[in-house]
Amino acid sequence: MRLSIKGLARHVHTRPNPDIVCLRFPRLLNFSSQQLELSSTVPISRCSHFISVGNWTLEWIRVPLKYEVLVSSVGDELAKGLNGPARPASANPRKRFTHPETTISSSPHVPRLSVPQVKSDALNQEHMEANSGMTFPQVLAMKFNPGGAPKVHGFSWNLGLREEPTQPYTNITRLITQHDMEALANVYFEQVHPLYAFLDPDMFRNKVVTRWQALDAADSYDPVLCGVAALGSLYSRNGGHEREPELVQTAKEILEMASTMRKPLLHHATAWLLRTIYLRSTNSPHSSWMASCITMHIMEATGTHQDLVSLVYSDTADISVNEESQRRLFWVATVLNAWISNEYGRSRVVLRGVSCKPPSPREGDFTADLVQLYRISELLDPDQSNEASDLEDSLTRVESFKFSHDPLILSQSNLALTIYRRLRHAMSNISSEVVDRIIRLGNLGLEAAVRMAEARCPWWHVANVPFQFICILLAIDTRESLSHVGHAMRSFKIIPQYFNTYTIYKAVETAESLIRLSQMKKERDLDLLRDGLQDQGIELTEPADLTLTNQSFNDDPALAFLGDPTTQGSLDWDWDAFLNAEIPVMDDVWQRNRR
Repeated sequence: MRLSIKGLARHVHTRPNPDIVCLRFPRLLNFSSQQLELSSTVPISRCSHFISVGNWTLEWIRVPLKYEVLVSSVGDELAKGLNGPARPASANPRKRFTHPETTISSSPHVPRLSVPQVKSDALNQEHMEANSGMTFPQVLAMKFNPGGAPKVHGFSWNLGLREEPTQPYTNITRLITQHDMEALANVYFEQVHPLYAFLDPDMFRNKVVTRWQALDAADSYDPVLCGVAALGSLYSRNGGHEREPELVQTAKEILEMASTMRKPLLHHATAWLLRTIYLRSTNSPHSSWMASCITMHIMEATGTHQDLVSLVYSDTADISVNEESQRRLFWVATVLNAWISNEYGRSRVVLRGVSCKPPSPREGDFTADLVQLYRISELLDPDQSNEASDLEDSLTRVESFKFSHDPLILSQSNLALTIYRRLRHAMSNISSEVVDRIIRLGNLGLEAAVRMAEARCPWWHVANVPFQFICILLAIDTRESLSHVGHAMRSFKIIPQYFNTYTIYKAVETAESLIRLSQMKKERDLDLLRDGLQDQGIELTEPADLTLTNQSFNDDPALAFLGDPTTQGSLDWDWDAFLNAEIPVMDDVWQRNRR
């Protein structure tokens, strides 16, 4: 079957080089004065297409068995557009690229195709499109009339007996002034944006100016404005804006209505992500988890998880959005959903057909570093059954990062503590070297938490990392780990001095109770040991002809590791060595003493 698509000029974006044009649908193309090349490793085995760009027409033909791609020039206009003066079509009627060994272009900048990835991604996307009854009318219409195919609207989804419900909501321009909005946005971009950089600051500030020029108009961007303002209020050091609760409620009302609307917008996905961050900072695990899951579903509904426009998302995809911003939006949402789900012990949302590339490093923010940490944490997914060596390798990778941004240090420390919990589950005896590394990363997080508390920055890990670190130290239960409990507890008690809330008070109280329980357990163990030394009224009679002294006992080479059991150093005995040693029978010792 041949599938044709025309009239996609709206998907064309011009790069800085005027000779090069990027086509977002169905894959990235370069039109240069020298060659026509496919410049990405996206699947080439999908449906064939006719693509019209201005006066140019490209034909993509799928050959399923050999996965060949034929690129045809149709008419002299294409030749003229690509290579200047017109030339006969027979001069180069077709370029043929054959799987698996041939590269798509002779250009050294074009990577080779990864055959398994091509087949897997292509098959996944084709199956999604084939499953979709809502997509099939568009596929059928494009076969008959490529230029007039309808978008996916779900024409026969139901009988359409009721209109979509709508309800009025408070206009943000009636809640705060433009000056307040700009001030709160400055706090947001200073405190939250460096780690979660999915908004364009310049574009956002332009939106603010435009919004307050039409005070009475409704605007789909309002929940984003409310979300940024609410977070700016939360992270400000002056106690926050008095209208913060109304800002949160307004965003909630708009988003709840948008969640069931016919065509959710990328603005709604952005606003849901802002709401997730706000709830993670202020509310219960359940509400944070629910918001993060809804965010992922809105991301899928808008096609944010795909770099390329799919037929399945052709009705909701926003092609006007900057690709890097879209990638950052998707990956930050993925990180939060995965980490909140893991910490809460719930399932995360896993989307099919993800082709969104990780964000590129950018000066001034740490989002790319955050995503790198997340990629390591994927090994900790509950569905993964990992060997202890794999977990130790993950710890090494986490340890290799040298961060300067405190929120990122907290995430690094929290990930290390999570790896320890998985190691503890995977093996009963964790090496002291690994334990020392866990403690070192825990102390880094502890110091970062104190610094952020002193700066009055209410990042959620400010409470979480110190509490979890104390629990880990008690679980390790060695002299080395217990020696850090006092410092960790004193550091934890600094935080209520800056955030004196019931939640943090209960967290400190719970940590103290765990320490007391550990102490009581050790005291009970000591009582049992003391009981073994108590005089039970049974007197032992020493043999008249034999006295086994401590000196003769210690002189035996097989028992030399015991030292003098009456000294203080005996508390550091290696009990494993004692229990596993080949202890000579007492007759052997007596015989040597008799000599």
